[in-house]
Amino acid sequence: MKNEHTDDTFLARWLNKDLTSEELISFKKSKEYEEYLKIAEAMDAFESPSFNKEAVLQSIKNKIQSKQKVKKLVPNWMYAAVASVALLLSVVYYMSNSTETYITSFGEQMAVTLPDGSKVQLNSKSSISYKKSDWFDGNRTLNLNGEGYFKVKKGSTFSVNTENGNVTVLGTQFNVKTLPLYFEVLCYEGKVQVKNKEEIAILTQGLSFRKIEQKPSEKGMFKNSSPLWVDGETSFNNTPLKFVVAELEKQYQITVSSVGIDLKTLFTGTFSNKNLDLALQTICIPLSIKYTIDGNMVSLTKI
Repeated sequence: MKNEHTDDTFLARWLNKDLTSEELISFKKSKEYEEYLKIAEAMDAFESPSFNKEAVLQSIKNKIQSKQKVKKLVPNWMYAAVASVALLLSVVYYMSNSTETYITSFGEQMAVTLPDGSKVQLNSKSSISYKKSDWFDGNRTLNLNGEGYFKVKKGSTFSVNTENGNVTVLGTQFNVKTLPLYFEVLCYEGKVQVKNKEEIAILTQGLSFRKIEQKPSEKGMFKNSSPLWVDGETSFNNTPLKFVVAELEKQYQITVSSVGIDLKTLFTGTFSNKNLDLALQTICIPLSIKYTIDGNMVSLTKI
């Protein structure tokens, strides 16, 4: 049904102020009135030598027809729902593709439970990272820097990637230590595969693999049921002193000056991760080295 207030003749009469009192009262109560009043007022503000009422009427008519043709096909609540779903999917995608990272500081250990229930105990100044999306796809892979003791649940392949080599298992307990020019793996239970640039080795319970600098890799045996560092001691077996000193610095957040000390000297033994003075005695006395402690600085000199 046509609205009398939008009729061309009616609007022309209104603009010419020819409406009766009753018509004007009725028009002022209509929803169109405020809109057309604003248009008329805006036009009155222009200083123009002439006023084309026919053009104004046509403009108003076109606007009315345009408004009548445009309809909302989708309610506002549906736009909000679609936006919410899109946001949720974005969050899920981000979370599933995000990287989980765990880092320890000086002298700190951290127990981490992985998505499948496997566990990692991180030694000081170490880190692990992995992508959740890869993990839930059955690719249980993580990156390690430093040292970690792993207790892996049986399942799909579990891989530890390091800059020195990779360790792959199905379900076992093992320790991996990776530092610049130092790579060591000890198998405490089950079987692990160790792979670096030069070779592949299979370790079973009580066997170890070690690669130091450019020297040939070493395979050995041990009797401990778990790493000593988990209980507060760090152990070494025929290890160059430079790596012993580096470990001491990580555990105690100190800087060691070793001018005049042969850091290639091999050391076998353990030191405490809880008492610096005791740790230095354990290392220095067997090697005839004198030490002094000054705050966070430790100086080593030959006796």
